[in-house]
Amino acid sequence: MDRQLLFMPPNDHLSTGSFITLCVLFLTSAVLVALGLRRRSRSGGRGQQSSSSRRGLSVQVTDRAVAHRALVQHSAAFLDRPTGAVPSTILTRSRHHNIHSAPYGPYWRAVRRNVSAVALHPSRLRLLRGARARVLGDLVRELRAGSGAAPASETLHFAVYHVLAEMCFGRDVVAEVIGEARLRAMHGFQREILLALPSFGVLLKYPMVLGKLLYPSRWKQLVALRRHQEETFLPLVAEVARKRRRKVDDSDDLLFKSYVESLLDVRVHEEDGDSRAVTDGELVSLISEFLGTGTESTATALEWTMARLIKHPEVQQKLRDEVDSIIASSPGAGGGGVVQEEDLPRMPYLRAVVLESLRRHPPVPFVLRHVEGGHEDDDAARVLGVPRLPDHGGGATVNFRVGKINRDPAAWSDPDAFKPERFMPGGEAETVDLTCTRELRMMPFGAGRRVCPGIATAMLHLEYLVANLVREFEWKEPHGEEEVDLTESRGFFMTVMKRPLRAKVVPRNAAQ
Repeated sequence: MDRQLLFMPPNDHLSTGSFITLCVLFLTSAVLVALGLRRRSRSGGRGQQSSSSRRGLSVQVTDRAVAHRALVQHSAAFLDRPTGAVPSTILTRSRHHNIHSAPYGPYWRAVRRNVSAVALHPSRLRLLRGARARVLGDLVRELRAGSGAAPASETLHFAVYHVLAEMCFGRDVVAEVIGEARLRAMHGFQREILLALPSFGVLLKYPMVLGKLLYPSRWKQLVALRRHQEETFLPLVAEVARKRRRKVDDSDDLLFKSYVESLLDVRVHEEDGDSRAVTDGELVSLISEFLGTGTESTATALEWTMARLIKHPEVQQKLRDEVDSIIASSPGAGGGGVVQEEDLPRMPYLRAVVLESLRRHPPVPFVLRHVEGGHEDDDAARVLGVPRLPDHGGGATVNFRVGKINRDPAAWSDPDAFKPERFMPGGEAETVDLTCTRELRMMPFGAGRRVCPGIATAMLHLEYLVANLVREFEWKEPHGEEEVDLTESRGFFMTVMKRPLRAKVVPRNAAQ
């Protein structure tokens, strides 16, 4: 009888009630199906289990000794990241991973080895010195053309993005195929994605099927952003492949291999013995990560460093004195050249300024790991100092709080102050190790086996740009409401300035 009522030609009131009943039944069925799929995924493997960690135990780590034991000394127990922490894994259904989100395994090892040993190898970085010089020239001209309080944040970010784009696609593709206008549009789209990411966080709270039903507009936006990435990057990959085939044996271009070229050579050796190439979906994710994370982390650190130099004019002047001394002593510079990359190792105060900025304002505020529970020999639980990790609910998510670790009063005197001198010879942090292999006192690039592979690249770009920006300009405080504000604001995965940097940049006297 009840089933017949649903299909009778009822009055208006009964029709409304029937519609509500159908909606309730539909949503209930969706929840049950989603939960069933969720339970099934927990038994499917390491990658799927990590996505369920948001309902498991959450551990916050602020002790640097515990962080060193976990990430370095017992790294085997802390190799996986919670894939659900990256919104793009919802859209790609955890299949098209980048290096950051990939579970530990054959794919991660292959793409991680490629970016470390090929794309970011020091020998290849040296071949890009021309690109860095061109971008520096463009950056200086753009800042000189500004008047009053220049929007330094956007200018600095685009300069870093330009360098990363040439590393990713090669100079010819950037100059001949993309062009400056399209490159700026690509950078703008990248920033649009970063600004939109926090709004997608709600999708992480529910299984994918239910998330699509509850937040259809946000799901459509996420799908549209991903489609735009594919439509942008895949034709550029095809262009890189075509140019690669046309290279001649005696071409200088053969000496340089772009990141995309290196990805086309990657072979993933699966555990079953099969070998495969990187898929189109994985290519899009890896390129987006290289351009997005590589740009935002370095550019954010550059922005913080210049802001600190504005707020501490005595530090800026001391750094400028070192820069001028190096320029004057460089053969053939005549006192009017730029700081060359080979000069950087002779500038200890420059490195101290960059390190202190990274300590005080690490771009990435946390490092996340996923660990499984329920083991008899629970190494992770012992390291974290908890009795035992749960064997249900997806294990545990461990959040290593980078900012708090970097400002641990037990490791640093006056930890909240900005004191580059602490990194100078004889200072308390003279021998600090950015890889954290020996000791963990600060970890702006993470630590252990999953430490950021771009440490050397980021430090080179930061030191080169900071030195030459101080050489070319005096960086001063804007007046009025545009005064530099050092208040931190937490983005989705970056610690940015609450108000983007604007600065009064005054070109220095050419005779200096």
